[in-house]
Amino acid sequence: MATQVVQMDYGVVTEVSKGFSTAADVLRTVSKVLGILIGILRASAFFSMGTSLALANYLENIQKKIDQLAKICEEFAGDLARAVGDHKRGDIKGRRYFGEGIS
Repeated sequence: MATQVVQMDYGVVTEVSKGFSTAADVLRTVSKVLGILIGILRASAFFSMGTSLALANYLENIQKKIDQLAKICEEFAGDLARAVGDHKRGDIKGRRYFGEGIS
């Protein structure tokens, strides 16, 4: 009877996890900058006769998408880090992280 072998290069997977974590941090910073710009545009909406309000609404939609992407990157980073830890302890059921979807 054949046995299943699960192998993992810990260094590579850990670096990928760190990359997702860095991406999440960068995306959160971009979101904060957009939030500041949105506030400025909303404050100046009266003087621009609504043009800056339209731009603020547009940027707000982008900001929401960036926040969602940051959350996904953060979850991927955590899933990969937990999978490495589980694999090191001999638990090969870490695959459950990747089948759950985004929470």
